[in-house]
Amino acid sequence: MLTTALALLLAAAPAAAPFELVPGARYDASVPGPQQVLGHDFGAEITPPDGIALYVKALAAAAPDRTRLVEYGRSWQGRPLHVLAIGSPERIAQLDAVKAKLARFADPRQHTAGEGEALLKELPVVTWLLHSVHGNEISSSDAALALARHLLAAQGDPDVDAVLRESIVLIDPLQNPDGRARYVAQNQLGRAAEPDAEPASAEHDEGWPGGRSNHYLFDMNRDWFALTQPETRGRVKLALEWFPHVSVDMHEMGGDSTYYFAPPADPDNPYITEAQHRWFDRFGRANADRFDGRGFAYFVREVFDSFYPGYGESWPIFQGAVGMTYEQASARGLRWRRTDDTVLTYAQTVLQHATASLQTAVTAAKNREALLRDYLEYRRSAVAAAGPGPREYVLVAGGDPSRAARLAALLAFQGVEVRRAEEPVKLGTRTLPAGSYLVSAAQPAGRLVRNLLEAHVPLPEEFVKRQLQRRADRLRDEIYDVTAWSLPLLFDVEAVGSDRALAVKASPVAGVIDDFGLPAPAAPAKALPAARVGYLLPWGSAAAETVAEALRAGLKGRVAGDTFKLAGRDYGVGAVLFRASENGPGLAAALGAIAGRHGAEVVAVDSGYVDDGISLGSGEVQPLRAPRVLLLWDAPASSLSAGWTRWVLERRFGQAATVVRTNTLRRVDLRRFDVIVIPSGDYSAALAGEGVRRLKDWVRTGGTLITLGEASRWAAKEKVGLLATRTELKGGSPEVEEEEGGADKGKKPAAAKDDKPFDYDKAITPDKERPDLTPGALLRVMLETHHWLAAGHDGETAALVESQRVFTPIKLDEGRNVGTYAEADKLVLSGLAWDEAKKQLARKSYLIHQPMGEGHVVAFAEDPNYRGYTEATSLLFMNAVLFGPAF
Repeated sequence: MLTTALALLLAAAPAAAPFELVPGARYDASVPGPQQVLGHDFGAEITPPDGIALYVKALAAAAPDRTRLVEYGRSWQGRPLHVLAIGSPERIAQLDAVKAKLARFADPRQHTAGEGEALLKELPVVTWLLHSVHGNEISSSDAALALARHLLAAQGDPDVDAVLRESIVLIDPLQNPDGRARYVAQNQLGRAAEPDAEPASAEHDEGWPGGRSNHYLFDMNRDWFALTQPETRGRVKLALEWFPHVSVDMHEMGGDSTYYFAPPADPDNPYITEAQHRWFDRFGRANADRFDGRGFAYFVREVFDSFYPGYGESWPIFQGAVGMTYEQASARGLRWRRTDDTVLTYAQTVLQHATASLQTAVTAAKNREALLRDYLEYRRSAVAAAGPGPREYVLVAGGDPSRAARLAALLAFQGVEVRRAEEPVKLGTRTLPAGSYLVSAAQPAGRLVRNLLEAHVPLPEEFVKRQLQRRADRLRDEIYDVTAWSLPLLFDVEAVGSDRALAVKASPVAGVIDDFGLPAPAAPAKALPAARVGYLLPWGSAAAETVAEALRAGLKGRVAGDTFKLAGRDYGVGAVLFRASENGPGLAAALGAIAGRHGAEVVAVDSGYVDDGISLGSGEVQPLRAPRVLLLWDAPASSLSAGWTRWVLERRFGQAATVVRTNTLRRVDLRRFDVIVIPSGDYSAALAGEGVRRLKDWVRTGGTLITLGEASRWAAKEKVGLLATRTELKGGSPEVEEEEGGADKGKKPAAAKDDKPFDYDKAITPDKERPDLTPGALLRVMLETHHWLAAGHDGETAALVESQRVFTPIKLDEGRNVGTYAEADKLVLSGLAWDEAKKQLARKSYLIHQPMGEGHVVAFAEDPNYRGYTEATSLLFMNAVLFGPAF
């Protein structure tokens, strides 16, 4: 049953016209309508997550011969994730056999002579419709219910008959139930006695963090290859069971817009085929014809692109599907007043989404054989690995083999075939170590492989030229999302290409899930040998996971603040020693079990006498303790930054954190914490005056303050004084705050000079123009390897840069520039950065360490935990968390 609060709101809601997906449609009364189950018509109310689950269960129960309801996962908060499969009674009765044939059809290497053609004649086209990945983009979930009911109950409709006969439609009605629940609660809390169309009304005004993201505040429409969230992992697993041929991700946009469907905007990803482009156009024209017939406005191209491979539309594209995004103008409630004073109703938004979904299913059904033929050709051509690029990639098990292992498992989880080399790999003049991973581009998912493993996926040359002209005309660029995402760079794993297939003894890698909810290789407990002195963990990502859990379990460790050589092996800064004498007789079993879970290397030490460098008993080897971490939460923090940070702490590395709202910080006894993390955001108003003074006092008494992105810019402001450097304006002058009275106080107008021609460009340039925005590029950062913040890295790493922030390097008498951007000609590893930005960023600070009294301030110019997939820079962040209190 629906909640009491919703029932009361329904009683107060004004009556609306009946919902008509297809005017004049007749429905089978044995399939329940929405009023019978939900108490309202489609679009008359925003159905909450439990109501959506209730209705799809009711539909499945009413039409068991034409449906199969599958729970494919659970959200972080335990809500079910459903997909409703709809097809003909004959296909549903044989559904498991049909799925097996779909899987076989998707791998042309398995086909016997003529088998592909035979399967093509027999199999249905699979149309996958995904709804509301953003919880506050509400209309598509109710549209999903309307479509499902129509397909199951409409009578005498030749389009529905064709859909059931030629296809299987997979309807995922709600990808993000946690975000939708948060949105519905806020909407109901602000709801007026009658729906208020005023955009400023409380029912439209979501408080922080809003309902867009999931429990960990991730934008799951960017998570499809990173697979950090259980909801995404469930969908990817589902995709690899059904191998859909058409996939549509349904969204909402601003209320003043209309409706968007494919073809997508520029830029074009080079691994999208011409056949897929033709299908974008064919589906777009079919949708347009249906919309024109009903008088619905729409647009194509213009805004939404398919360049980034981690969207809900684009990841299926690189598996061979026709993947598309649809966007509906949002009412953000039941009624929304547009700027032209017309009112957009929720019912209208639901109707338009349902109309587009229905037409897509019909178009797919009527073009079943052609779609399957192009899908098969896509997979065949991927196996042939035609075109430029390596035939095979080798992911080298280098200084931190755990990152290569995690990357391999991440690829395997999403259907990429990966092999682990059981012997050294000879490639040209190099011999790569056993334990490296082989990934062939000659496989059905080969275009996804190239997208994820190539160092750089180029933007189309004409698109870049157009952006340069727009910059010259002082117009905003048309770049929608990041321009770089190379997984080897993000993981700091070397990827070496081979122009031929490698004949190496190797075993397949399975994508599995570890205790932290991440794709990772399975690892049994390590049987550690007895050790007189103790056990050393060379530092890296798996070691950080292991140490965080070991400290939480009560084990006592020590961290090396400099390098040393022991028993002929070199150890870098950050190596952690668990002494036998400090941990008791159960150390080997306890540490072995923890290290096994995380795949960390553990070295038994029988003698503490070093060959070179600092001694194990040196004062440079500092005791560790489980850090007590406080994470600032709520406005003005970026909800994304806060969510990424919390997830990296709690889920990626298993480090507990107390989450404290910013406006509560003034009441907190800061002495109870060792580390405070401030997510990206401008805290000028929230932490002014006394708030900053308390932070400074806490740092001086031994605290470690970590600022991320825009919070570092705030910390560097003169009035804040937490960071002894400044951010820069365009051209390099320091960014300073305005004096009281405004920017023009005391400013004298420039004297006219008749002897120089008028410089128009200079005249229109703002006096305080910020540096050029770098649109999500991977930039080379040079690291001070002797500093504990850089532990686990060689001399450089890649940082994801998506901002205008430029930090002048800190003076040596104030701190250290542990990470600085490379010279301009070596700066860009992947993606796009403008020449002016490259020149200004070169040799500027990325990671700053500033001692303050007995404590430190650690400042990152960019968010090191970006989208949860910046594996290498997340380790820099965890170094600050785990090691900061020790040093």
